[in-house]
Amino acid sequence: MSAGETVSLPLGFAVPDGWTPVDPAGAGAPGVAFVAVHREPGFTPNITLGVRQRPDPATLPEIADEAAERLGRTMALLDVVSRHEVGNAAAPGLTQVLRMRTGEGADLVQTQVFLTVPGPDGPVDRVVLELVFTAEPEAAQRLVPDFRRFAASVHVRRNHPAGEGEPQ
Repeated sequence: MSAGETVSLPLGFAVPDGWTPVDPAGAGAPGVAFVAVHREPGFTPNITLGVRQRPDPATLPEIADEAAERLGRTMALLDVVSRHEVGNAAAPGLTQVLRMRTGEGADLVQTQVFLTVPGPDGPVDRVVLELVFTAEPEAAQRLVPDFRRFAASVHVRRNHPAGEGEPQ
């Protein structure tokens, strides 16, 4: 399996009030398993959840750098505003906040959270969950608590076959 290959993982999570799940196929990104939007005028705030197999030795900061670099190719401006490691040695994670400007001149803020799920062969054969929240700056201030609740609710569902990741 190559680095970044998509994988099925039975996930559970709580969709915040006011957010509407939409078809992840419209996200246009491989590995996106879930998308929710918060309908309002202007840019539509969104939350995505991606699942990727990472059978390589890349560190979470390197994976976060890859994500910022991928996104930076499509933006007129991209700055990493902050980055913090979270979790513990058994389940490390990383969160970063990006400030972006689209080619059309829209300013956006994106919060990315990378969480690891150890694979059957240990930490090198792991799955990385990529939780992403994107909104205009004013909406981001108002909606980031929803994203925090969503991120805190994400968990691997035990006793369910792979492919049954569903909102709770």
